[in-house]
Amino acid sequence: MVVPLPSRRLLALLVVAAPLLLWSPVVALLLDAALLAAALIDAWRAPAIAVSRELPANLSLGDDGTARLTLLSPRDRPTRVRLTDDLPPDVVRLDEDVTERQLLRRADVVYRFRPQSRGPHVFGDAHLRVLGPLGLAWRQRRVPLHDELLVLPGLDELRRLRALGLRERLRRAGLRNVRQRGEGRSFESLREYVPGDDPRTIDWKSSAHRGTLMARQYEAERSQDVVLALDAGRMMLERLDGRERMDHAMSAALQVADVARLQGDRVGLFCFADEVLAWLPPRRTSPSLFADTMARVRPRWVEPNYPLAFSVLRSRLGRRALIVVFTDVVDAAASQALLAQLARSAQRHMVVTVALRNPELEAWARQPLDTDAAAYRRAATEEMLEARTVALARMRRAGVEGLDVDPSTAVAATVDRYLAIKYRGRL
Repeated sequence: MVVPLPSRRLLALLVVAAPLLLWSPVVALLLDAALLAAALIDAWRAPAIAVSRELPANLSLGDDGTARLTLLSPRDRPTRVRLTDDLPPDVVRLDEDVTERQLLRRADVVYRFRPQSRGPHVFGDAHLRVLGPLGLAWRQRRVPLHDELLVLPGLDELRRLRALGLRERLRRAGLRNVRQRGEGRSFESLREYVPGDDPRTIDWKSSAHRGTLMARQYEAERSQDVVLALDAGRMMLERLDGRERMDHAMSAALQVADVARLQGDRVGLFCFADEVLAWLPPRRTSPSLFADTMARVRPRWVEPNYPLAFSVLRSRLGRRALIVVFTDVVDAAASQALLAQLARSAQRHMVVTVALRNPELEAWARQPLDTDAAAYRRAATEEMLEARTVALARMRRAGVEGLDVDPSTAVAATVDRYLAIKYRGRL
């Protein structure tokens, strides 16, 4: 739809012609009508500018993107244009909203933007104003455009860790140094038996030959199955440090997937809420596939259906696997269904839960008791934290390993636990 709009030049001419009303109203009205008619004709004569837009194929959450709008004019003479376009709700424009340019055949308008959430984002129509040849009116119209940008979770952190050297970077972030020999099934070497070693590792033939007890030493078995299970229920929508709990979980999951791939393991992905949202069977693949799948998973304001999710997952796993569950725990009563399913899964598989703490909630528990409201809030907070601790303790007693970590250390802590399990052959 084309809409004519008056320019400053037309308004100035109408103001100049206004005193004619005192001398001859008829002449003034005729002059105003002539100016308005000229403005309509001027707007009609404004050239039809073609607009196209270029976006990156995808972007990592936390990175800034660049959009390019290309304007093409069918005329050789200079034309003044004003341009903006519709951004998705969760995308913030970092430059000016409206750009004004002098167009001669072609012009490119470039602006920066920053997505606030992962997933697909649709950029909408462009809004264009073209000034007529006489400068009396703008020709405004909407140019239909539809471009999709996929915002991926955690790839910026993954690239930084790779660039700085994965092992050294994670070690400085708090990883333990663990021996890469463990209790797996692949024989590595012989060494002298020391008290505390498993007697089943004694090599009696070598011990008789050398006259001292010798133990077989194994290295961690490779090519094992690791499944990253992400809870996409309502608790994962809570914002921690400016990001959804799900975003922190996905960053840690992507890093584990990358490290596991380097270790030779097969990695799978399982996302669930009240139903199964995504499933990638364990295999050796690039983390970019996981990032693309995760980007399209949105947490829901629902209670997760843990019995359905874990029964489906167990039915799809043909061999023993390490299942890393990213979720949150409120208390033992509210998490009873989760605890039951984790305990059942731990009978065949090795299960590790990663629960992300809320730093703001913990800060409330440390606030001074200077008012009655502060005292009540602190008491309620301490009760919630204690209930959470009890629920995690029940998980551990059921044979489920639990990580209760701060969002800022979730990546290092999760990879640390995976490496410890891997190198010690516990899977």
